[in-house]
Amino acid sequence: MSPIDPIRKISSVLFIGFALSCNSQKSATPEQEQILEDVKANFVFVEGGTFIMGNNDYHYTTLEHQVTLDSYSISKYETTLKEFDLYTELNNLELIYPDYRNQEDMGPDYGAIGMNWYQAQSYCQWLGEQLNLPIDLPTEAQWEYAARSRGLDVEHATNSGKIEGSFTEKRNYPVYDTIVGAYPPNPLGIYDMSGGRPEWTNDWLVGYSKDTLVNPRYDTIHNYEEKMVRGWHKLRYSVYSRGGSREPNNDGSGVGFRCVCNQKTEIE
Repeated sequence: MSPIDPIRKISSVLFIGFALSCNSQKSATPEQEQILEDVKANFVFVEGGTFIMGNNDYHYTTLEHQVTLDSYSISKYETTLKEFDLYTELNNLELIYPDYRNQEDMGPDYGAIGMNWYQAQSYCQWLGEQLNLPIDLPTEAQWEYAARSRGLDVEHATNSGKIEGSFTEKRNYPVYDTIVGAYPPNPLGIYDMSGGRPEWTNDWLVGYSKDTLVNPRYDTIHNYEEKMVRGWHKLRYSVYSRGGSREPNNDGSGVGFRCVCNQKTEIE
């Protein structure tokens, strides 16, 4: 048996469970349908292009290389607990982090945490089925391109490119006592890619290539049994940091996520 066979087996079991849950999905109330419409309206169109991904000055794992991406759309905000709870309720799934819902940073409009990579991906794909759109987790390249507002040479995903919002000069970790979108967005109008939850991406942990890449995806090819998490809370180069990969079954490290729509035109 190859090293990735157990992962494939787990993924297959989860997919079957997800499919069964969708087949028995509850009907959404008008209020719940409005949540879905709001999620759809909050996608930001990102015009494709070519940029230099990575930063040689930051770390040897962020080797600079040229990447070309097709246009896509990405969620303006991280997926909230309200949105993820809608997915679990309609599909008769267990509530995530039920014992922590009285915490200050676990309100309905806060970034969702407590889900593993498989659950995050299932939510995005389920959302795509509800909206009839090709929605999934972002690749690393899509995440970084959007965070850097189509490849700008900045350290942080903020309007100024500098540390703002949940960062302070004395602490190298975020303050989570705010709802999503509480701090200024980057120039594309995307919030919390620096200073919010760290976020799952679609890609397995791999070393960057020196070659020019077009729409790179590492959802099947990988060097290690960990998924890349981006948006870690660094005082320097938060849009480049790759130091926080996690095993896909990990649901306890405070990781959230946002979704992308792999459609080359704007969402209507």
